[in-house]
Amino acid sequence: MKNKLIYLTYQSFPSFKANTLQTIDNLNYLSKYFEIELIFPLREKNSSDDMSVLKNYYYIDKNIKVQGVVHNYPFGKIKMFENLLFIISHFLWSKKIVKKIERENVNYFFTRSDWVFYFLARKNKRVVFECHQLSKIRKFVMKKSIEYQHSRIIFLNNLLKADSGINSKKFEDKLIVLHNGVDSNLFKSNTVKDRKRIIFIGNLKRFGENRNLDFYISTFKNKNMPVDFKFTIIGTPKAEVDRLNSYIKKAGLENNVEAKNWVKREEAIEALNKSSIGLLINTKNNNHSVKYTSPLKYFEYIYGKLKVVATNYPAHNDLPFSNRICFFENEDVESFIESLKKADQEDPLSREELESLTLKKRSEKIFKFIK
Repeated sequence: MKNKLIYLTYQSFPSFKANTLQTIDNLNYLSKYFEIELIFPLREKNSSDDMSVLKNYYYIDKNIKVQGVVHNYPFGKIKMFENLLFIISHFLWSKKIVKKIERENVNYFFTRSDWVFYFLARKNKRVVFECHQLSKIRKFVMKKSIEYQHSRIIFLNNLLKADSGINSKKFEDKLIVLHNGVDSNLFKSNTVKDRKRIIFIGNLKRFGENRNLDFYISTFKNKNMPVDFKFTIIGTPKAEVDRLNSYIKKAGLENNVEAKNWVKREEAIEALNKSSIGLLINTKNNNHSVKYTSPLKYFEYIYGKLKVVATNYPAHNDLPFSNRICFFENEDVESFIESLKKADQEDPLSREELESLTLKKRSEKIFKFIK
């Protein structure tokens, strides 16, 4: 009989955000080892634990239970002082939900919430916190929580671990770095590729700001850009797609660049599979984007046998097989064009190398770490 694992999180489902996709993907693979229940707050208007609604956004293993919990706190309902309301609501909800479920017969807990981590650790529950970014509050909470006997932390990259301030030697057996992984079941073999097709797939805004795709579009007017390169953008929100298409039209680049609305994941992967170069970008305005991200799309790009061009940021340099990435300097036209030319000549990773990046391998490591 499998042990039970509750994934208790302050995330909201469903959502187009990559963090919810990462959660569901990992739970699907962890369901091989555990009986899993996902518990989250119904904190936004569209929050739902109705499986028919969730399955419009995700594939969820039939054995995973999902429970949305009432959220009688202001965050998600009041559109002002959102940062402050998030902190207060997150703390109060976490304290209440941990008190509610502490007597349940559960072997293991997993969370992305620092406060859930803290309250569970204090009760000496076996709990793993997956750390995706840092703040002063989070660093303080992690340092307190890791002192408890059964607490563990997974860092999404090495920079997160280094900057957390936690004594790595003292807690050596309780800390691990695990980058994201790819759901290999989404990919088909022997897809015919357009060798000159560049693709970007993802949310077109990050932390409320656009991702400067105007710059990358504009480079196709440069005399040094090979005329046979084509660029496809697939993303959300629709208003940003419409704005980019207007920009493309004004620039007279309709023959080289196209922006498409968000499509179902299977369709996005099909478009990715037909491309040859994947674009990995972030603006320099946020520390998480520069230092701490481990993008899902990177793993999908390389598993789809795309060559990757990426902004030369510490987080991208920390990725697995970063020596195979063609880096360019942020907002440097010539550097970007040269990285595309270089990528065009590169070979994709071997099948053996790719297998090390799957969620299957990641879930095996998580299982061993938790046990």
